[in-house]
Amino acid sequence: MHEAFCLDSEENIFHAYEKNHSTVKTASEIMNKLNVKNLILYHTEETHGDDRKKLYLDEARKYFRGNAYVPNDLEIIEL
Repeated sequence: MHEAFCLDSEENIFHAYEKNHSTVKTASEIMNKLNVKNLILYHTEETHGDDRKKLYLDEARKYFRGNAYVPNDLEIIEL
């Protein structure tokens, strides 16, 4: 599990790094280096509504080789 506050392209809007948070890209790259098999991204900003999950997964898949998940609140993920 890793927080991913915003998409990498939106870091200049949400200032994730200033707040000691990550973008989807940086979280994905770090987990790749650690050879993680499953990545759950949480603590995301909510401006994308129903498109949030797709946008975050699309970016994660560019940089992460394993399985990526972006759950909704209270969603159960079985690995």
